[in-house]
Amino acid sequence: MALLNPLEAAQKTKWYPFYHVAPPYGWLNDPNGFCWYNGEYHIFYQYHPYSTDWGPMHWGHSTSKDFCHWEHQPIAITPGALSEGHEWYDWDGCFSGCGVEFEGKLWLMYTSQRFNGPGGVNSSAPNPSDYNPSGSSGGGNVTERQCYVYSEDGIHFTKYDKNPVIDIPNDHLVIANIDFRDPKIWDHNGKYYCVIGNRIRDRSRTQIVLFESENFFDWTYKSVVAISKPDYSEGTMWECPGFAHFGDKYVMIISPQHVPPQGYLFHNIHQAGYMVGSLDYDQGVFTHGDFYTFDYGFDFYATTMMKHPDTGRYFIIAWLAAWQSRFCEQPDGWANLLTIPRELKMREDGKVLTSPPDELKALRKEHFGYENVKVDKPTKLDGVKGSVGELIVNIDTKQAFSIELRVGEGEKVEKTVFSYEPNERLVTLNRDQAGAGDGGVRQFVMDPCENMEWRFYLDRSSIELFINDGEYAMTTRVYPRTESDDIVFAPAEGGTVEFKSVDYYSFV
Repeated sequence: MALLNPLEAAQKTKWYPFYHVAPPYGWLNDPNGFCWYNGEYHIFYQYHPYSTDWGPMHWGHSTSKDFCHWEHQPIAITPGALSEGHEWYDWDGCFSGCGVEFEGKLWLMYTSQRFNGPGGVNSSAPNPSDYNPSGSSGGGNVTERQCYVYSEDGIHFTKYDKNPVIDIPNDHLVIANIDFRDPKIWDHNGKYYCVIGNRIRDRSRTQIVLFESENFFDWTYKSVVAISKPDYSEGTMWECPGFAHFGDKYVMIISPQHVPPQGYLFHNIHQAGYMVGSLDYDQGVFTHGDFYTFDYGFDFYATTMMKHPDTGRYFIIAWLAAWQSRFCEQPDGWANLLTIPRELKMREDGKVLTSPPDELKALRKEHFGYENVKVDKPTKLDGVKGSVGELIVNIDTKQAFSIELRVGEGEKVEKTVFSYEPNERLVTLNRDQAGAGDGGVRQFVMDPCENMEWRFYLDRSSIELFINDGEYAMTTRVYPRTESDDIVFAPAEGGTVEFKSVDYYSFV
């Protein structure tokens, strides 16, 4: 039998996803450059192709025509080599950014990184999850700038010969050139705008800074468009900013690091969510309300966003992982994946939703459906089982119940449990028995409503739950045995529950 090469071997392992974006091999973290170009969706991601550990960042790349089937593409951006003096600005990594079509070409703006600490240039940059309150990640030794690459076919990229295009001097009064990353570009009334995450010079607060350009290439600083409270209650660093607008309302997406826990909220190391408000382009100021999370689970960070140029629909995608988690797939030659794309919507009442897009229905194959399912004990339904598929359950909110996914017997019982308690309207995700990975519990309280639709997406080592068209979401990695693929419906202890409908669609 011929031996598989490392790329083929990684993609045939038990936890490698069927319909999510994952690296062909090696390490993946934050998604970047999400855009539509030449009739395809493009998603890039922070990528270390030489090991399954975080390392000097490249940009990996995948494309899709339908959000369902993703194709690996060649590496889009690579850090400059020491011998290439003209690429001195990104010797130590090419970090997150955005993708924009301009005059027929696909342009990627990314954050270049130059490490100025002990060991000289091209040393390993510090892990961005390591926060040092007395300085930036890495103690202030990393200088970050914004740079371009471009492509005429969407696949092969060339670095812009006038990089960096946004470079902040060391003595700038407002912006520090460390923790200065994750640019996002959009156009408005004939001008181009770019927001970038930053921490102020004394490191006591984080801010989003705004730049503008008449021609896409020459950028000038305009303002601090938003700034955190001075007590770290809104995090130590706002990463991955971006703006969507719905009528006269703007939604600013951000990924704050180190937000302190508040009740059931913010128990992950870092968060991803949004603020709603109004954007004054003349003053360059975003007036906004409180921060809300996109996801109440364990594994959702570094959200990036795109607007479809033809339909005007907004989509987001995130890293389906969390810093300092155990990545059980690393021995298999790969690490981490991205979430499914979600459509970003705003209801008439101003509530922001992140909904599974209709395009994903094309994944559906064999269907098993039931109506008015009444159970008084843990129950399995014929055909409703699997590790790659979609489960939709409708139920009223007056009943307590649980749904157990990836259930298996053996030396050790495996299951990932989602449950609902009606008195407190409390939704709970418990993965203490989910398999080889980390355990833990996440919870949140729903607003009052009469009925619920719970929609699950399962894909070998991940589960994503969407409640009521994405009004709430919970995402988690799980590492069960392959044979742990049962689904169990159960009432509260000693009770009875009736599910109005249960629909399961296999994707394989």
